[in-house]
Amino acid sequence: MKIRKSTLLLILFVVTLASGCAPYRTSSNINSEQQPPAANAGRNVLITEDAMIGIRYKTVGPIEVSVRKLTIFHKDPTKEQANEALIEKARAIGANAVIKVTYKAGSGGNWGYIDAAGIGIILAD
Repeated sequence: MKIRKSTLLLILFVVTLASGCAPYRTSSNINSEQQPPAANAGRNVLITEDAMIGIRYKTVGPIEVSVRKLTIFHKDPTKEQANEALIEKARAIGANAVIKVTYKAGSGGNWGYIDAAGIGIILAD
C-alpha cells in the first residue's frame, strides 16, 4: 500500500497540531486523586532551594515531580514549569511551602525533561 506524500504530510500536520494542546506531561510521587481537598488550594505556596533555618514548620512529606515534553517539536520544560508542578502537588497534600528543592534537567534523545524534588512543609503561623 502506497501513501502519497501529500497525505503523509497532512497526517503529520494534524498530529502535530493536536499535540500542541498539551505540550508537557507531568508525573509525581503523589497521587492527587487519593488526596482529600486541601484547605489551602487557593493560597500561595513558597518554593525555595534553601532550608528554612530558624523558622518553625511541620514536615508533610517529600514531593517529586517530572515535567517532560511530549514531542520533539516542543521546547524543553523550564524550571518555572517544574515549580508549577511542585506547587500543585504541595497543595494536594496540604503543604504551603516546598523547601530544599533540587532540579535535574536532561534529555533522552530529543525528549527534554526536568525533574524537581523537595520537602513539603506547613509553615507555622
